[in-house]
Amino acid sequence: MSTVNKQISSSSTIHKHQGRISSSPLYMKPSSRSENDSAKAERRRTSLSASTLLSVASLDDKDGMVSSLLPRLNLPKGDNIEAIAKVLSASLLVTGNTVGSSMLVLPEAVGGVGMVWGSTIFLGMYIYHLTSGLMLADVAIKLHESSDCEVPSSFKDFSDAAMQDETSGNIIGASSLLVNSCFLAYGVVHAGSLVSSSLPSLNLDPAVAAGGFAALIAASFTQSNEGIEKIANAAVMVLFLSFASILLPSLANVHDPMGTVLASGTHPAGFSAAISAAIPLILSSLIYQNIVPSIVKLLNFDRTKSTVAIALGSFLPMAMYMAWCFAVLGGGLDSSIASGAGCIMFTAFSASALVGSCIACTMSLAEEYESIISSFTSTKEDPCPLKHNFSLLAVAMSLVPPTSLAVAVSGGGDFTGALHFAGAFVSPFLYGILPIMLSQNMQSGDDNKSSVPSLDNFPQVLLGAGTFALLAQEVIQDAGSIPNLLG
Repeated sequence: MSTVNKQISSSSTIHKHQGRISSSPLYMKPSSRSENDSAKAERRRTSLSASTLLSVASLDDKDGMVSSLLPRLNLPKGDNIEAIAKVLSASLLVTGNTVGSSMLVLPEAVGGVGMVWGSTIFLGMYIYHLTSGLMLADVAIKLHESSDCEVPSSFKDFSDAAMQDETSGNIIGASSLLVNSCFLAYGVVHAGSLVSSSLPSLNLDPAVAAGGFAALIAASFTQSNEGIEKIANAAVMVLFLSFASILLPSLANVHDPMGTVLASGTHPAGFSAAISAAIPLILSSLIYQNIVPSIVKLLNFDRTKSTVAIALGSFLPMAMYMAWCFAVLGGGLDSSIASGAGCIMFTAFSASALVGSCIACTMSLAEEYESIISSFTSTKEDPCPLKHNFSLLAVAMSLVPPTSLAVAVSGGGDFTGALHFAGAFVSPFLYGILPIMLSQNMQSGDDNKSSVPSLDNFPQVLLGAGTFALLAQEVIQDAGSIPNLLG
């Protein structure tokens, strides 16, 4: 088996970094908007998203193509280029927080069902996540209209604010912690394996390397927000550059493009098992909804701009994943990384994907833990506390349990079942059922007519049907495997 196939097929478990760009962990209580709007506008976000956006918002419209989109966005003429740059930058922010190390195991899953069916699943999951993301954006916009506090990014706070039910918020927060902890542990495990295999002269044990990697992630959170931003931006930049340097020659080296596209699935247990393995992985690999509240804030809660940014930003990862799977299954990647330079770029791509995804995942966990901590420390005099840095306690709570699990697994343990449960059941709940609940709750509690039109019921029906189909397929498949386990 080739070197790349060994790395890609080393795990068939599910991993997706949760693309969280954090904002201040606030419990948002709806109130009148008449109070000190200027003070609210000056509230600083805890997240890297604002500074990241500014760092890449200097795009130029050199070819004139961007200008053709201006009438559709209804932007002021004097600020056209700047506004378009912000929308494109927000799109790249979504893309950068979606693409991660799950790309390394996608070709195996897509090869099991074949490129045609794999592409169909990718398209279906794109529509599923787009519907979910736009519904969450709609909820965030309505929360912004009804409150003086910042719209939170913590799923617990976001649910508390939208549903006004602390119990539901706690359940949702716990679900987010479970998913992110499993995915962070997965990333730390593979980072340890990558370090150990890339530096054979050091003879490092994968468990030791995994612990060292987690320590570096923890050290990055001792920096200021600007410092974390620079690390995240560097990881994203290396990710895109190394991906392009690998993919372009790989596509040219595919010997039989049509044969690769039309090839049948190769899963040894048949098509049903291949579908069951591919759907949860592809579903998890395209998750970005955690960043939606930050995106709409960066775009000043403009519905049209947010829709364009989310649609474009989530489309690019799907296209990248499909091109990657095509290059790997067509044999083009083996030729591209056969040289020393190609192998270095592949290692750089893997490392940057792991660093970026683990930082984002740690931020997701820290956001939830900050919400829990602030529930004990906030006062009635300051119902909207502002925090510009993650506390050491929140970072420690975010990293210690997943790292402990990762070190145990690196030593020969297994948590495939936990990953499968998180990807196949908890993720559809967070990104399928929850947006419907939040949207319906906001609609039922909206006594005043909003200036922003509400979403139609069709997206809710579409998302609900898709979630039901995903869960039903997984339950049927898991139920069918019980006799084999008992036997």
